[in-house]
Amino acid sequence: MLFESYSLFFEIVMFVIVFVTCRFVFQKGWLNNLLILCGNLLILTNIVTPRSIFWLSVLALLAFGAGWALQRKPKVWPLALSLVLLVAAFCCRNYPLVQSFFSESFAKNVNVIEKIGLSYILFRIIHWLVESYRGSLRSCNLLSYFNYLFFFPTFMAGPIDTYNNFDYYVHTTRVKFHGRMAFAGVGRVFWGAVKTLLVVPLILPYAVDYHLFYDMMGAWGGFIAAALLYSAYIYIDFSGYCDIAIGMAYLMGIRTPENFARPYLASNISEFWKRWHITFSTFLRIYVFKPLIAFFNRFSIRRYRMVVSVCAYLLTFLVCGLWHGSTFNFVLWGLWHGIGLSCYKVLRPRFLPHISSWSPKTVRSVGIIATFLFVTIGWVFFNYSGDELLIIVKMLFS
Repeated sequence: MLFESYSLFFEIVMFVIVFVTCRFVFQKGWLNNLLILCGNLLILTNIVTPRSIFWLSVLALLAFGAGWALQRKPKVWPLALSLVLLVAAFCCRNYPLVQSFFSESFAKNVNVIEKIGLSYILFRIIHWLVESYRGSLRSCNLLSYFNYLFFFPTFMAGPIDTYNNFDYYVHTTRVKFHGRMAFAGVGRVFWGAVKTLLVVPLILPYAVDYHLFYDMMGAWGGFIAAALLYSAYIYIDFSGYCDIAIGMAYLMGIRTPENFARPYLASNISEFWKRWHITFSTFLRIYVFKPLIAFFNRFSIRRYRMVVSVCAYLLTFLVCGLWHGSTFNFVLWGLWHGIGLSCYKVLRPRFLPHISSWSPKTVRSVGIIATFLFVTIGWVFFNYSGDELLIIVKMLFS
């Protein structure tokens, strides 16, 4: 959370007031960029250590140079090398299994960089490098680039913006537009605070501990109640934080993309991933799923297209699971969704003739319930470690 202490809250409020005042008075894009950079440094030093910010800045600067070179001479091998080194560095920092292959001194040096915000910086750097290679970036502004990576409202949990979008809104000088954005931003921050500070504390203890229901509802009843509450908790908490992040960006005149669109009203698992953590699922589709499809298509023919899609889904959501955590339960969660999307892709054409006589409302209602239950079962893998999952299975079936 951005508002973990009163002092940090006061600093953010004062910075936003100063920034908005300067933006309305001076209306200069370069000044906006400079002020945002100062705000990022002021606020992020309350969240992560200065040493961590320094080394992340060094990494960001190297990536900026690589992107600048790719914009002038787009070649595949420098891009591939940059991405491999970037992902390898991320794995060395985040996964103890990878660190075990190196010395203790190496692990200590790597662990100087904190995990907070690291994965979202990684996404933005990958976006910068790939789009530099593709030639789709409209500018190459060092200040905009650093602010894009370290923008404090979205630093810890997104949403994941694009560089072009961020750079455009930093430099726009439409006063009336800024006024409407600021008004909308206050509402979003308030609504996000209600979710995270009022609603979440009420349901969190019951969502993460099924034992609280055990005496009253028994093993199965308590487990199901806790699973349903966890499904509600993770949506309310995450969407609430995103509301605060988007609202803060609005106050600063930057339209950050939406991250949720009522995901639990999705009528199938494919639609769910178009509504849940939208910027992350878009990133996976553009930078993981589509390249995998293109890679597999080099070695297959048209009649194996379904196999190609299934393999791409499984690998994409294996990456998704590993990104969320290094333990086995996150692998299970990722594969659960990969299998779900694969089954939907394969079985949907076979089921359509059987439900063609149903009314559209019935089809959608059944789809919403089935999708919600599927996603809720997936959250069980997300919430509990491998050892806890074994204990739960023994408890339920003993």
